[in-house]
Amino acid sequence: MKRLHRNTAQGIVDALSNIFYKFGKATRVLEKINLANPKWGARDRNNVHLVTYEIIRWKDYYCFLSGTDNNLTDVPKLWKLLGTWLVVNSIEIPNWEEFTDIDVKQIQANQKEKVTSEISKSIPNWLHERGEKELSEKWDDEIEALNFQAKLILRVNRIVISPKKLQQELLDKYQIEAEFIKGYEDALLLQKRKNLRKNPLYLKGCFEIQDANSQKIASFVEVKPGMKVIDGCAGAGGKTLHLASLMRNRGEIIALDIEKNKIKELSKRARRNNVKCITKSWVGDAEYKKSLTRWADRVLIDAPCSGLGTLKRNPELKWKLTHESILEVIRLQREILLEQSKWVKEGGKLIYATCSVLASENQSQIQWFLNQDEGAYFSIEKEEVLYAHKTGFDGFYAARLVRNVCG
Repeated sequence: MKRLHRNTAQGIVDALSNIFYKFGKATRVLEKINLANPKWGARDRNNVHLVTYEIIRWKDYYCFLSGTDNNLTDVPKLWKLLGTWLVVNSIEIPNWEEFTDIDVKQIQANQKEKVTSEISKSIPNWLHERGEKELSEKWDDEIEALNFQAKLILRVNRIVISPKKLQQELLDKYQIEAEFIKGYEDALLLQKRKNLRKNPLYLKGCFEIQDANSQKIASFVEVKPGMKVIDGCAGAGGKTLHLASLMRNRGEIIALDIEKNKIKELSKRARRNNVKCITKSWVGDAEYKKSLTRWADRVLIDAPCSGLGTLKRNPELKWKLTHESILEVIRLQREILLEQSKWVKEGGKLIYATCSVLASENQSQIQWFLNQDEGAYFSIEKEEVLYAHKTGFDGFYAARLVRNVCG
């Protein structure tokens, strides 16, 4: 961006207002902003998205630089943060009324000041303290890595196409360069960010857009064609579809979620992906869930969590999380573990995963579960933490437990 235009500036401020004051999800807010501005070109949309996410990501640091109260109680403060972003990125500030109180020299002087980690990494104090307590020396590196934009990763749907063929077709037909990622057999990393939701290859089900470490979870489940699998917290089905691909569309997958709209979305995606092995996808009543006892070779619990590992793509989360909300998801995770572990047959495996790096949602939950009556039937086969600062992708945790044959 060489200079800021009035209509895109207003779009940025409107988006920030909806996100900070109305607690909207950034992706949905920006989709609505785009629809409300049909005359914007691709560059305008990209600029609005980029600046909005950068201000969300570095909110407290920009508040410090500009001398703004980080509670952000009114819209003029959002304009001040936008002006601060312009100064930080050496872009000329327009001569508009909204920017009259921007003190460029003070912002530049504040950039040279030594500040606390909470400010420099733009993280709420309580969350910084919790992160330090749970991750110790890893926390600073992890939160720094999570403060940078996520890379655009595709997951190849092997039911429809091979990774090599997809890479070649993207290049030959659409001049889209993508490279393989070592250790991620179904992943392609795009060299440039691009909206692919209307690309013919996407519409044919050749690929999904999915973080590389998120793709690791389905692989961690160790499914094989012909297995009986339950995805107990399927959501819109990103990992469910990957499981189907790994099973080569052979076997039986039951996908459950409490939100009907997500199950509807999963059904649409399954049709586009040519997935036929998902035999049931619904909320499921108590009687049906009881019928699943000791039924599955694999049960995946992609548990509700703080989402802290997804800050690269969902930076607004760190301003919405609270101690209380984390305690609530910990309670919910335990409830789900006790219920869904019953579905694993003898010799089968239970996989618990989160997109969080906090031990309280991960290792501590598995230890808690193993100390319960239901958990006594299981033993840990493998645990893995995928840190953003080590991989460059989202933060994830996964544990694979085996139900003992005598249990």
